[in-house]
Amino acid sequence: MLTSTVDFGNLTIDIQQTANEVVYKFVGEVDEHFRQKDVPRVKKANITFVLEDIATFNSCGIREWIYLVRDISELGALKFTKCSVAMIDQINMVPDSLGKGTVDSFFAPYYCNCGGEVNRLINVGDCLPLLLRKNAPEFKCEECGHKLEFDALEESYFLFAEAALPEAS
Repeated sequence: MLTSTVDFGNLTIDIQQTANEVVYKFVGEVDEHFRQKDVPRVKKANITFVLEDIATFNSCGIREWIYLVRDISELGALKFTKCSVAMIDQINMVPDSLGKGTVDSFFAPYYCNCGGEVNRLINVGDCLPLLLRKNAPEFKCEECGHKLEFDALEESYFLFAEAALPEAS
């Protein structure tokens, strides 16, 4: 397995390659320090972006992100996995954030009176009909056992669903 890291200060990208896949793991902030031209383009059948640790985007960062995603979308089947809440917010505001990629899994914000805010990982394949209707999957609080409340507007949060989900096309 080949591995490398690109460091932009506020953002690091760990890249791991196997015979059929390249995985880019993003950690930090996509901001004015991010230079998409410095990110290696690796042609593989499967390309995965792991995005659980993306904290924020700014306008300079999103412009660079869109260029990167456009390029990489041409090199193989691009899949976004473990998208952070910040990433989903960005996809909803700027649909070009996905290029030709699809969302495999993502975090969604929930709330419980006993412990406050918590993000839950949602696997698209498990919840596709709900997501297309813009309904949040139900989860129970791990602390108290009560049903968690979805902590965003479902109509807005799941806007990305029709365009971004592989089975929705």
